[in-house]
Amino acid sequence: MSAAPDTLPTATDMARDVDLALALARSRPTGPVAGEVRKRLRSHLGLLTDPAEEYAKGLADSRARDIAVATVAHARGLLRDRDGDPAAMLRLLAKAVDHLMRYASHTRRHGQRA
Repeated sequence: MSAAPDTLPTATDMARDVDLALALARSRPTGPVAGEVRKRLRSHLGLLTDPAEEYAKGLADSRARDIAVATVAHARGLLRDRDGDPAAMLRLLAKAVDHLMRYASHTRRHGQRA
């Protein structure tokens, strides 16, 4: 269940959408339900990219930082990409949301720098 349009989604809402997207990618990646899930995942990415990027840029380990920065850049690219295989897009969006949720949660939990 997702949050009402005037409220921000919770981590639980986002995690449910990730799970739903992965299930839909296996069975029914097209249609109105899949389209709505893709829309919500893009919305989640829009909310998560800045805090995730903040976390990524604050990492001390250069290898971890490079990976995290590249992951955020990939997620930003997914926000622009509307074409492609519907099942693949569901999986890519879901995995990006999952990763950025982790990065963003580190920022919230540990302040501005991790």
